[in-house]
Amino acid sequence: MHYKMNTNLWIYADKNEQSRTAAQIIVFGAEIFKRAKTINEIDSLKKIKQDIDNKIIHPKDTNIGEFIFEYLVDCIRFMIFFENYMKAELIIRDYCVHVIDHNYPNFKSLSKDQRTRPIKLKEIHDIEEFKVDKENQTIYHNAIKDKTIQINELIGSEKYKSVYSFEPRMIELIKDINRYRNGLHFRDKLEFQLSDTFISNLEYLSQFVDNTIRERIKK
Repeated sequence: MHYKMNTNLWIYADKNEQSRTAAQIIVFGAEIFKRAKTINEIDSLKKIKQDIDNKIIHPKDTNIGEFIFEYLVDCIRFMIFFENYMKAELIIRDYCVHVIDHNYPNFKSLSKDQRTRPIKLKEIHDIEEFKVDKENQTIYHNAIKDKTIQINELIGSEKYKSVYSFEPRMIELIKDINRYRNGLHFRDKLEFQLSDTFISNLEYLSQFVDNTIRERIKK
């Protein structure tokens, strides 16, 4: 049976290429994250919250509605960053972020394992070698698909989560944001609570992004 070669896997070529790719996708994700209205205009949110608490304005008399609707989109922006960040952390540690084809001979078991743990490139290579063409900067493998690991795998097991070294608070926030994002098409009402905790969480997320970018620039 003939199997078609999939995507060029040059991102795994060596440590320099892995580091460069990781930095690129993190910076891209950070740029998307920083476009979030609730991040860009967090001072306005704080002022609205303060005015409501001090009974200067009534909740119904504020412009919080625009934040409510935009927050649905902001959750998508947040998840783009965190998905990219997690994949970057896997890439620089020699893990494969592309999905392994369970239908390809001898890879069914490894494909199944990938759902619950990161798979090293060497594990794939040991079963069947990557096809490397340094002159044309291409790497192919018949058992690796074009698509990459989804968020459910990235945050669904302790073995994946151990790679990122997130604080427990961050893991719970990412899960909450992902649940909110996944409900975009099924909401019969908007769930948005302007609270000190909500604002604190936004600042926590934003600080993590800023710190991550600083660390990447150093490298």
